Amino acid sequence: MSRIVTTDDRGNTVPVSTTKYKQNFRNTFLTTRYMLRYVLQKKQAWVYTIIQVFLALYQVLPSVVYTVFPGLIITELMGAQRVNTLTLYLGVLVLTPVLSSILRRIANYSSLRIYKKLANEFLRDYDLRSAMMDYETFEDPDIQNINERIYSTFYNALEVVDNVCELLTAVVTLAAIFTIIANLNVTMVLVVLLVMFLNSCITRRQNAQNHEVDKELSPYQRYIGSSLILVLHGAWAAKEVRLFHLKDFFADRLYEKRCEADQISMKSVKNSLNAGIGYSLTGFLQQTFMYIYLIYMVLFRSLTIGSMTIFMSATSRLAGAFDDIVKSYMKMAKRGLEIHELMLFMETPGRQYATGTKEPVFDKHSVFEFRNVSFKYPNADSYAIRHLNLTLPANQRLCIVGSNGSGKSTFLKLLTRLYFPTEGEILLNGVNINEYDYEKYQALFAPVFQDYSLYQLSLRENITFSEEKDNDDEILRLCRECGLLDLIERLPHGLDTSVYKFFDEEGFEPSGGEGQKIAIARALYHNSDVYLLDEPTAALDPVAEYEIYTQFHHLIHNKTAVLITHRLSAVQLADRVAVFQDGHVAEYGTHAQLYAKGGIYTEMFDKQAEFYREA
Repeated sequence: MSRIVTTDDRGNTVPVSTTKYKQNFRNTFLTTRYMLRYVLQKKQAWVYTIIQVFLALYQVLPSVVYTVFPGLIITELMGAQRVNTLTLYLGVLVLTPVLSSILRRIANYSSLRIYKKLANEFLRDYDLRSAMMDYETFEDPDIQNINERIYSTFYNALEVVDNVCELLTAVVTLAAIFTIIANLNVTMVLVVLLVMFLNSCITRRQNAQNHEVDKELSPYQRYIGSSLILVLHGAWAAKEVRLFHLKDFFADRLYEKRCEADQISMKSVKNSLNAGIGYSLTGFLQQTFMYIYLIYMVLFRSLTIGSMTIFMSATSRLAGAFDDIVKSYMKMAKRGLEIHELMLFMETPGRQYATGTKEPVFDKHSVFEFRNVSFKYPNADSYAIRHLNLTLPANQRLCIVGSNGSGKSTFLKLLTRLYFPTEGEILLNGVNINEYDYEKYQALFAPVFQDYSLYQLSLRENITFSEEKDNDDEILRLCRECGLLDLIERLPHGLDTSVYKFFDEEGFEPSGGEGQKIAIARALYHNSDVYLLDEPTAALDPVAEYEIYTQFHHLIHNKTAVLITHRLSAVQLADRVAVFQDGHVAEYGTHAQLYAKGGIYTEMFDKQAEFYREA
């Protein structure tokens, strides 16, 4: 699919994504062409397009009939008054709208079925593209705002076909009507063209202004819909809202933001009001000139009443056709603004997916190596990781400890290629990890994060992410190891019970500890080469924590694991301990070596032990 291009100040061709989009004919044509190419990749889109083109051409017929036949009837009544001729004219005039309505309804029904099916396919493209964005890009609020705005652009992707067909109808109608009034004074046509030009200027200005309003509103809509409303009406915050008496605080904040959003949205209303006044003035100019001119032609140029009726209707429809062309084009121009944002979304670089193609191999001889790695988060001033050097051999269990902000979790994000290092490189078997296929490389890891996610699926699907049901023995074995078996036996449908009650009233609401055990069972089920455990037992009580760590020690025997924890009782399960401080490894060794050293680790361990003794 080709990129939309324009020219910079020096006349060089550059992608539109690197410039501020200009609403002009060239870019409207390019955005429309881009969207048509995207849409017509779907086979059924061709069927939809053929139906819409047929309707577009057929809709010209009623315009011609309504323009010519009333005048012909008047001429016949004032002349020969032939019954057969009058019957024919009336029959055509009466049957045309009936046949057109029936045909249009049948065609619209067929095209709507295709529209809805394809809309879901386009949304699937959107969903996949969104999920494939680099993690660092996905966190960008500007990208998130565009992401939400273009949802409807994907769903209504076929509207580009409708816009083109509307323009086709208007152009063919214009040509047909123009031939009818070819002998009309050219002044009338010039007036209609002048009105069309003025209306196009008004519409273009309104489109640009409203698009800016939409961009200004987008953060408010995200904040209101994705945050404040969920706080007051969602279950996840219900306890704190009540116990901290937050209802007034958040209701007032929601009221305030809604009022601010309404003030911004009123700009669109004002834009529409100003545009409406402009359209009324240009319409007044056109109608006044038309009536004066045609009355003059009847009084002083011997124009018949029938011909005057045809000319009046033709002129009105000519103006309407011009107006339809302008409106159709301006729809396409406005759509171009939306398509441009879709292009920004589609062209947002997925750098991770565009890197290597090598097949990663992980065996007992494999080694991960961080070689002088530094990393700064986007738009951050300070480094989260600085000159980090660390080696992780296969089958080693590494425990990382350190204070908050020391770079522990960032280490995992870099290891799993959620981010690129700012400096240095990360190697697997001596090869930069960016040279490996992104998805195959990430398949090496089975993570358990403190901020794990549970999904509105069955318990089985939350563990396996699969619809297969022939592996229950393995699932139940792992659930037993993770302490979930009692929960499963209490659930009304066992493994098939839904997590949460959003769509199934027989679902269950897992406690924090139960949720964390599900996340642990999920990681164990996928049986990857490297386990990443970021505070995996944070929500568990000490007894459950001890049981889980003991089981982990057994289950991941001969596996590689990285464990991040604040609870230093777990470090004795590790082969090596790395103490992080200010984004680098300050101390490294076994538990016994580090404790004997009497440094940072010893101080951390003694303080935590003292806390437990006092408790």
